[in-house]
Amino acid sequence: MAEPRLAHAASGAARALAYVAVVALMLLALGTVADIVMRYVFARPIRGFVDIASLAGAVMLAACFPHVLASRGNIAIDALGNWLGASASRWLDRFAALVSTAFFSVMAWQYWRFSAGLKDDGQTIPVLRWPAWPWWAAVAFFVLVAAVTALLTLNVAREKDAA
Repeated sequence: MAEPRLAHAASGAARALAYVAVVALMLLALGTVADIVMRYVFARPIRGFVDIASLAGAVMLAACFPHVLASRGNIAIDALGNWLGASASRWLDRFAALVSTAFFSVMAWQYWRFSAGLKDDGQTIPVLRWPAWPWWAAVAFFVLVAAVTALLTLNVAREKDAA
């Protein structure tokens, strides 16, 4: 019975992470407005804001992936499962969770490789000259968390089948 509790805890953590990410995205939007006002009214944009906004946006969006998977908020077409019956529907849910786990695992691996390459090359963001790799490593981490979350939804689907 540890799996449902673990899945429930992971779902709560994913929700909290998504809330923080959404608040941060709203702050980023306000920063964008401030940058535009500064740029066009005072001819003084916020130095480096465009660099940070693009990378921070990627991190914050990736931080929302686990919640989408935990809440099963991703796109699903239930017509086939409804037509085939409850048992087939549960198997289709399992298959979708398995495919999501594989997809996000491969995506996390590729983001990790990408961030490692940026670190090896010493890539920096253009204006502020900060290293770019930590931002993409954070994206890789959140995508990996999404893969684990998808795996937990697979386990929840199994528990539902056993009930």
